[in-house]
Amino acid sequence: MPHTRRKKPSASQNKRLQLTDDSGWTHVTTNKHARRVRQSTPNPNTSVNGNGQDNDVEREEIPEQLVPAEAPPRTTFSDLQRQLELYRQRWENSATWGCVVEGLKCGVSSLTAQRKDEDEDEAEDGISIVCIGLGSPSGFLRGGWVDRRSVSMYQLAALASVLSWIENYTSSLTSKPRITAYAQDPVFNTYDESLLNSLNITVLAHPHAFQKVTKRTLLFCPGAERRHLEALLARDPAIVFGGPLDDIESDVVKSFVQNRESIRLKEFSELEAAFWGMSVYFPAPEVEEDGLESKESEADPKG
Repeated sequence: MPHTRRKKPSASQNKRLQLTDDSGWTHVTTNKHARRVRQSTPNPNTSVNGNGQDNDVEREEIPEQLVPAEAPPRTTFSDLQRQLELYRQRWENSATWGCVVEGLKCGVSSLTAQRKDEDEDEAEDGISIVCIGLGSPSGFLRGGWVDRRSVSMYQLAALASVLSWIENYTSSLTSKPRITAYAQDPVFNTYDESLLNSLNITVLAHPHAFQKVTKRTLLFCPGAERRHLEALLARDPAIVFGGPLDDIESDVVKSFVQNRESIRLKEFSELEAAFWGMSVYFPAPEVEEDGLESKESEADPKG
């Protein structure tokens, strides 16, 4: 029986690469377009030059720049709206959303109480909602290699619910509630921007959404990278929906967490990955001058 000769694949074909991103996660890919990312932990075998830098730094390549997600050819805006409504119904029927509501009650109540002590100019600022790192609810990422649409759609549903809840809550307290909402992500495509605009959420280009974060902001950051979290939390937002933050090795993040209380979200059974390990962080209640105990000490039977 004659032998067939097959061409051997080249050494570079289907080569698996390990890539480490800025947040410390290591990914394995066979994408020939992927670029190498420098490890955050220096190699002890690497020599150092006179400037205190590794000699091979110049040979390292920066992470591939993110581009707008690619929506499937048959995507329509009306289909995306119907999908968002379905996801939102599932989300608001979950115990996970119930945990978010409890956190919002504590956080927004703190903001409205604080507003009474502010002057009129500061009070006019209202409450802002800033969304960072949502991803694309409509398209594929990384040149079509990553499909994260369901995760992003559920997170968008959660953002819509948060915005609606705050609007309803503040309208019961003041005749002129002022809520502004912004979102920023380099992977947003035109469908994503249209969805966000339909919810009265303004899409901004980097870094303008970062600049919108103040002490009267609810920061919605379920997919933000560590380096972005450090920049955002340094601006001291009042409430944060995201995480998990407690295990991040960063002085900025640790300082923020230590000055906040939090409610851990229950597992979202529809898609656990969409809200895994997340919490709502909000300002701790101030201790009354007459010596009343704080919330933590009251909950401790040994206190």
